[in-house]
Amino acid sequence: MGYKAIKSEKKSSLGGLFYIISNRIKTLFYPPICPLCEEVLSGGKTRICDRCRSKITYLTEPTCLRCGKEIDDAEREYCEDCKTKPKSYVKGFPAMRYREPVKRGIVNFKYHNKKTYAESFAYEIIKTHGRDIKKISPEVLIPVPVHKNKLEQRGYNQAEALAGSLGRYLDIPVDASILKRTVNTTPQKLLDNEERQKNLERAFISDQKQVQYKKVMLVDDIYTTGSTIEACTKVLKACGVKEVYYTSICIGKD
Repeated sequence: MGYKAIKSEKKSSLGGLFYIISNRIKTLFYPPICPLCEEVLSGGKTRICDRCRSKITYLTEPTCLRCGKEIDDAEREYCEDCKTKPKSYVKGFPAMRYREPVKRGIVNFKYHNKKTYAESFAYEIIKTHGRDIKKISPEVLIPVPVHKNKLEQRGYNQAEALAGSLGRYLDIPVDASILKRTVNTTPQKLLDNEERQKNLERAFISDQKQVQYKKVMLVDDIYTTGSTIEACTKVLKACGVKEVYYTSICIGKD
């Protein structure tokens, strides 16, 4: 490893360390609250309280080698969805099952002006998949965009907030300018699988004919059928990206 590479690596490490230290100082003046029950965390604890953590359903092996969803048979490599509908992205890294109390926390994070919850949710992803993400070494994190109407209503894009926290912890840059959402689609949770696919046709675009990155990681709050991640992946690949991965706070069972 040359001098420049060593210097760059030290700079990156120092940046992550500074972020962690400054964040701890901030908690002294603004006591953190649990994003799942909204109780103030005591004893210097941050992120999620012990009571809520005991109720979280983390993903356990065996999991699908493509989307990361839990599967029942250890002999199988892929879930039924990924087997019947092959995906364009390489691999996904969801952290938890989409069920209570995480479900309630995400609703608050997404719809009730709880942007600061991004910090806690990012930590859960890092705790579960940080080492894998570092090993992959994506050049950039790309948040799944929301339509401008929803952005005006919420005041922020929760996926971008999540990507920002992940990027600061992992020393990976975030680029929210590559993808744009041009269609204000019906919420995916209200549709069946076929409707979800049609709902997202031509929903995403990129102003860049050729993206400078070759290996990227999409960031979103929830992965259900993968229609959103798949639609984003196709746009990125059309712009020259070779490898697309994704990470999310949660993944649905079905």
